[in-house]
Formats: sequence, C-alpha cells, structure tokens
Amino acid sequence: MNHSYRRGGSLYLSMVIALTVCALPSFAETHSEYLFFPHIGASFHSGLADDSHLDSDDYTYGLDLFAAVEYQNLLFLGEALLSKEEQEIERFQFGWRLGDNKVWLGRFHNPVGYWNTQFHHGGYMQTSITRPAIVAFEDDNGPLPMHLTGLLVEGTREHDGRGLGYSVALAIGPELSDELEPLDVLSPTSGSQDRALALNVYREPVVYGPTRYGLYINYTEIPAASRGLDEIRQVSAGVYLNWESGPWRLIGSTFHVRNRLYQSNEVQVDDYLSGYFQAENTRSDRWKVFARVEWTFSDENDAYLVQFPDYARERILGGVRLDIFDRHAFKLEISDNRSEQDNFRQLMMQWDAMF
Repeated sequence: MNHSYRRGGSLYLSMVIALTVCALPSFAETHSEYLFFPHIGASFHSGLADDSHLDSDDYTYGLDLFAAVEYQNLLFLGEALLSKEEQEIERFQFGWRLGDNKVWLGRFHNPVGYWNTQFHHGGYMQTSITRPAIVAFEDDNGPLPMHLTGLLVEGTREHDGRGLGYSVALAIGPELSDELEPLDVLSPTSGSQDRALALNVYREPVVYGPTRYGLYINYTEIPAASRGLDEIRQVSAGVYLNWESGPWRLIGSTFHVRNRLYQSNEVQVDDYLSGYFQAENTRSDRWKVFARVEWTFSDENDAYLVQFPDYARERILGGVRLDIFDRHAFKLEISDNRSEQDNFRQLMMQWDAMF
C-alpha cells in the first residue's frame, strides 16, 4: 500500500469532513457532538535487546477529531487521527436508526469484547495510557483486526429494567503486510482485504448502565501474500466484563484465537489464549489509580504471532491518573513487558485532553 498517499489523503479528507460536518444546517431536530482529543506523551525503555525494534526513549503527540451527528433517524459518525506516526481516517460511518436498533455502513470498530467498542482513539476516554496488547490497534502491533468496513447492526432491548444488547458485522477485514492493514476508505481498491464476520452479545443488569458482561466471536480471512502466505483464516472468541460499583471498576476479557495459515498446499493450525484484567480505583474527584495484568498462553512457536514480534505477550502495569482540571488529565504508567524479542520495562507519561 502507498502509505504516503494514504496519509496525505487522510489529512485532506479529515479537513473536508470537519468542514462539511460543521457546516451542516442546525435544524431543531439535529443533535451533534464535535470533540477534539489532543495528547502529548513520552516513553522510556530499559532492558531492551541489542536488536530491538524499540528505541530507548520515544516522544509522541497527536490530535483525534471526533464528530457525531443525528438528524431524525439519520446518523453520522466520523473519527480521524492526526499524529506523529500517522494521519488516517479511523471511523467513517453513516447510519439509520430503527427503533432500538442502528444500521451502519462504513468503517467502524470491530465489536470484539468491550475495550474496542467503548474506547476510541482519543486517549482521554480511557483511564490508562495504553490499551491491552491483544486489542491494540493494527498500527500498534495489534494481532487482531480492530477495524472493519461494511455493514454493522447493533441495538439494545430493555426487559424489566435490564438490557440485552447485540452487535453484528458483515464486513471486510484487514490484509497482513508490514502490519495488519484495514481497508483504506480513501483508496478501497489499493489492498486485497477479504471478508469478516463478527457477533457480540451482552447483558446489562441495568439497561444502559455501566456494568456489562457478554461474549463475542469473530471470523476473518486475512490475505498475506507479502508474508509468503496465501491466506490466514482467523477465528477468535471470548467473554468479557465491565463492572462498576462505587469507587471501583473492573474490566477484563479472554480471547481464544485459532489461525489456519495456508501456504501452497500446506495448512498450519495454531491456537493461543490471551486476556487482560484491569482494576481501577477512584481515590477522589481528581485521582485514580489502576493496575492491569495481561497474559498469553500456548504462544511458543505460534506461526501467526511470529508475524508480530513486538506484540506484548505478557505485561504487568500500574499507574495513576490525575485530572488536573476539567477535561485535562496527566497519566503516569509503569510496566514490565515480554514480547518475542524483548523483556523490558517501560515508563510512560502522557497529557490527554478533551475539547
């Protein structure tokens, strides 16, 4: 894929989207939300291998642009990320509301588990700096498809004050080249992406309340010619939980991933188990502390995970978040990480905001 075209075109389209959405007429029936999420961060590593892909220190900055518009039953949701590393359209969805259901067309977040559907590219929305490695975005060494393009149907039904929700996706997934590459909405014919299916079903003890638990399954066919493979057929499934009570919040999920790697007339099948569990405690209106453990089992000599040498197979981290004033947060995060290549320690600091 021509990355320079994708990034330059994405920057141009981001400006077009922002100007177009902001210029929409302000009908009384129109509900809109325009948010900007800037961030500035630094990370420091120790214990890196001599041939590590990581630098001993790294500095990041960026801006996430988010827009949501609803006019009667018509819906629009767009998100563009402009950062040091990339400029890309992350979500671009047009939808229609049908009672308690929404039907979307476009590029959206794959409904796998909880984290990927609840938190987006604006880091202010999540307590920690990092996402769990198993649900890292594709351009951050993520091994699973986090973005799909196609049809998404979702909704929540209420019964006796409880909610039963679902998301169903029939879409196109990523291609595996240097990394997983989702379909580029600016140049949809530039890649060789293939089909993807996803289902997420969840229960809410209080409808639209914060506590939710559920399960998901995802099937994706991933072309991988640049890696010397004909195709990878991936099935992932798991259960997840988001529980909140008083000052406590617990987020966790498990993932069972099976990959069938096709090369000429040979097929190799590998399985691994992964997951994460994060605990958060609100100490005051300004302070939060958090800790997370991540694990991967049966990953030794896994032919699929070998394609992602920087994927953190194990991680233990802790940190603090200080909301220094309204909609501004300073975060500090310390972690111990194990990837295929490295066993290293990481210190991260980040300022996140929402306007």
